[in-house]
Amino acid sequence: MKWSVVAVGRVKESWYREAIAEYHGRLQRYRPVSLVEVSEERLIQGREAQVMRKEAERLEAACPPGIRIALTERGARVTTQQLADKLAAFEGQGVPHLSFVLGGPQGLDADFVKSCQWELSLSPLTFPYQLARLVLVEQLYRCETLRRGEPYHKA
Repeated sequence: MKWSVVAVGRVKESWYREAIAEYHGRLQRYRPVSLVEVSEERLIQGREAQVMRKEAERLEAACPPGIRIALTERGARVTTQQLADKLAAFEGQGVPHLSFVLGGPQGLDADFVKSCQWELSLSPLTFPYQLARLVLVEQLYRCETLRRGEPYHKA
């Protein structure tokens, strides 16, 4: 099964890019994972919903056929072990592709979130969207090491 991390906007700070690249490289040892960035729409005051809809259209186009997982603050709050189990369950269903979808500073369009097969929260806290991307990639790597019984994960 292939994975994609599909996100709105570019990671601007070099230290975020370096950390994401580090965990992405580690994760690639286990399975193909693509990092896809779609352009962020310029925010127009009073038109936030339209901006999020345009970004959602880009996200939809960037996600390969398969399961889409929306990352939101209202999503399922799970432990790393529970996330690893959920990912294994998707793999057991023969799903060809998982797309983990992150919105930009405005979040994700509500209709787009409803169209996703699962909604996941990384934390009840609100993170900058670049940090959320880093936390997600690290957690995916942690899940893979956990599933293989490797020593990285220490609960």
